[in-house]
Amino acid sequence: MSSQLVDFNGDGNQDVLVGSFSGSPHWIEGSENGFLPSAALKDRDAEDVLISAFWNTVDKKWDKSDRSGTEGHCTSVAAVDWEGDGDLDLVLGGYYKGGLFLRINEGTATEPKFAPKNTVIQAGGVPMIIEGGLSTPRVVDWNGDGKFDLLCGGSKGGVFYFKNVGEEAEPKFASAEVLIEPIDDSSYIKRVPTRDGQPTQPGSSFHIDAVDYDQDGDLDLLVGGRCSWEKENVPVQTEEQKARLAELTKEMEAIMPKLREMSEEIGKSGENPMENEDYEKMIRSYSKLSREASRLRVSPFESGDFVWLYRRK
Repeated sequence: MSSQLVDFNGDGNQDVLVGSFSGSPHWIEGSENGFLPSAALKDRDAEDVLISAFWNTVDKKWDKSDRSGTEGHCTSVAAVDWEGDGDLDLVLGGYYKGGLFLRINEGTATEPKFAPKNTVIQAGGVPMIIEGGLSTPRVVDWNGDGKFDLLCGGSKGGVFYFKNVGEEAEPKFASAEVLIEPIDDSSYIKRVPTRDGQPTQPGSSFHIDAVDYDQDGDLDLLVGGRCSWEKENVPVQTEEQKARLAELTKEMEAIMPKLREMSEEIGKSGENPMENEDYEKMIRSYSKLSREASRLRVSPFESGDFVWLYRRK
C-alpha cells in the first residue's frame, strides 16, 4: 500500500520496497535482467517482519503474533538509515490505529538482518500516531537542514509533518505540524466541494510523496486520495429501472445466505472457498447481479480516486 524505489541490498540495482495488506512488507529485488519475484521481508530469525496482525498463509486466516512486541497491522513501509551506520532500517506504518514503528537493521547494507522487535517511534515525547489510521510514512528532508524528517498521510485525510529535531545518528521528532488539514466529515469517503461539477480536493485515504514537481528548488506534495462530490445533473430513474433494481435486489438477498452457508461448510473442510467450483460459480452470479444493480442505482453523489498536486509556496 506504499512503495519506495531504493537499493535495498546495496548491489547497485534499484529495488522496490512495498507495503502489503497481508501485514508484512515485501521487497522486489532488482537485477541486471529486471525484477525478481516479490518476497516478504524477514528478521534475523527468518520470521516475517510485521507489527502484529497478519494473514496466515498456512491456516488461510487472519492471525496475530506478539513476537514483535507491538500492536497493529502493518500496511506501509519506508527504508532509511536511521542510525547513520550505513545500512537501511525500516519505518513501519500501521493501518487501523495509525502507529509508526522502527525495525532496526542489525546486519549490513548488503546483508540486512532485522531485529525481531519493533520500537514505537515517538513525536513530542509520545507515540507517533496518525489519528484514524492508515499511516503512510515518507522519509524526506522537508526543511532542508540535512536531516531526514517524516511526512505522513492518513485514512481520514490530512498530511502531517514530523520535524527531526535530533542529531544525525539520533533522530528525535517534534509533534506533528499539519501541512494539509483534514476535512471535517465523518464519512468513510469524505465529501468535498466542487467547481464546475468536479471535486476540488482529496477527502480520505491519503497516500503521499514529496517531489520537486515544478523544479523550483523546493519540495511539493503529490497526494493520492479518495473523495465524493455532489453531481450537477442527477439522472431520473425510470419506473422500469426501479422495477428491475427491485428484482435484482431480491435475487442478491436470496443468494447471500447460501454463500455464507457454503463458505462455512467449505471452511470446516479446510478447502479454499475460491477453489470450490460451486462456490466460485455462485460468486460470479452474485457479482453479475451486483454490477447490473450498480448501473441502475441513481445517486446525487459521485466518488473516485485521484492524484492531486500541492505546490509549495
